[in-house]
Amino acid sequence: MTLSRRTPSRAVIAAGLYTASAAAATIAGARGHRRLAALTKPLPMLVLGAVTVSTIGKENTRAADSALLVGAVAFSAAGDRAMLLEEFGTDADLRERHLALGAGLFAGAQACLCALLVRRGARPRVAKLLPRLALLGESAVILARKDPAALPVLGPYGNALATMSALASDAPRPQPALRAGGVLFVLSDLAIINRRYLLTDPRSRLVAETWVLGSYFAAQWLLVTSLVTATTTPGLRTD
Repeated sequence: MTLSRRTPSRAVIAAGLYTASAAAATIAGARGHRRLAALTKPLPMLVLGAVTVSTIGKENTRAADSALLVGAVAFSAAGDRAMLLEEFGTDADLRERHLALGAGLFAGAQACLCALLVRRGARPRVAKLLPRLALLGESAVILARKDPAALPVLGPYGNALATMSALASDAPRPQPALRAGGVLFVLSDLAIINRRYLLTDPRSRLVAETWVLGSYFAAQWLLVTSLVTATTTPGLRTD
């Protein structure tokens, strides 16, 4: 009797690698293991980068869309590095510089995603943008009270994030994974500020950081893989 063997598809392998690397990075970051976090945090975005680059040059791939998606992944990977240095830094001034750099890099990632979503037909509807701005407004209030110097840096980034999330919810075709990714990104960043300035209990901070990292990696996967599919769908060429 011969047993048939199915080779896992590239998509399944990529999802498995991403899940494993994201889980490792989340555990390392939440536990505060600096060396392990430095080793594991870049891995999920490397997997996403490979998934994105693998679509370039394929039939029906839109070059401009692919370039924007690669840019979003690259900016995010660089932002992850800057935020890792901020999280584990000991010099206050250097931490603030890394925070500003990280916010700028992630703003670049959001700009790429916004441009790509607009090319896909999404528009920033007021009804979808306002709730997201209101949520992130809570972070702005905390910053205004606890760290007003960071507000001019993080405020514009928050606006860019809210815009991206609103656009992700306005994709012309039903895309629940894309919408979920946009919402999770907002909720992840919202928790960062609350964890940093309001939580003092070690257990609550561990839970909050687990959520921050886990929801962030989930958001990146949902957004990027949804948009990778969109860039290779026949009949939607815009460039």
